Amino acid sequence: MAAKNKILVLGRSKVNKAQIINSVVSQTPLGYTPETKDAEDGTRITWSLSTRYYQAQLEFWVDNTESLPPSQVEHMEKWLANPSLHSEEEPCSIPEDPSIAQLQEHLSEVVDAIMFAFDPTDPSSFTDILPWARFAKLHAPGVLLCVAATADGKPVEVSKDEWFEWCVANGWEWLDLTDTDPDTEYTVERLREALESNEWANMEPIKKPLNSNKPPAAAPTMAEEISSVALEDAAAAEPQEPETKSEWDGFDDVAQTLDPARVDAMHRALFSGDCEDDDMAAVLARIRSARNEISQMDQNKARTRAAELAMAVAKMLT
Repeated sequence: MAAKNKILVLGRSKVNKAQIINSVVSQTPLGYTPETKDAEDGTRITWSLSTRYYQAQLEFWVDNTESLPPSQVEHMEKWLANPSLHSEEEPCSIPEDPSIAQLQEHLSEVVDAIMFAFDPTDPSSFTDILPWARFAKLHAPGVLLCVAATADGKPVEVSKDEWFEWCVANGWEWLDLTDTDPDTEYTVERLREALESNEWANMEPIKKPLNSNKPPAAAPTMAEEISSVALEDAAAAEPQEPETKSEWDGFDDVAQTLDPARVDAMHRALFSGDCEDDDMAAVLARIRSARNEISQMDQNKARTRAAELAMAVAKMLT
């Protein structure tokens, strides 16, 4: 069986998908070997990913999406209006696109990451995600990225709330590359980080010399990895640069005022049914999406929400 080492990059032709890919891999110049200059249908770009801990031979498969039939567009619009519409239902309730059903079955054997890019100045282009949202629920790739990007890179003055909320509810990590905030976390570096954090089928550990006087450290458990990243994300979600440090000294006091039902609901949303090794990336994506949502709240609300997130993560360890 072929290794699941493909990154499927989807979006309409006017979205410069090749530029996004180039930005992701250019930190490792030797790994960037595009076969064509432009991301046309069927373009393949190989990437020799190398981190401090492992290396893997990956391949971006680029394909252009097209407008869906009216019935599917209508369904996607209803799903946007109610982001939790398919959150707990079987994937078969999402309309199937017969024209690509066989292709998707083949892709499920080799694809372990999807990067869906759309132009927020053309809101209708987001509906193209529908068949791939169905694919994601059926086959659960390790990485699901929804990227807002424009061909010219100019700022976009449209509300992106409904797209963001849909991604949070359905396990896709939202990345707005049109965000002009200098402190934004929506960056190409985050795209790369998401891909690096996946457990690729063909990854090879980088061997390092061992200190003969010390036994090798035990590998962290999945729970330890999730809790470490999640608690860091929860802390990062707190409002930055408070007036005085003492504003956050009373975290325990804030925790005492939390509604246990809200903490339980957040815990279920983050971890329900996903505490398996191959779903760790999906759990982390949901935690980061929650953090991004908190970062957009006012200070008082963000303080309470960040405490709820920290408590929800802590429940996983009890």
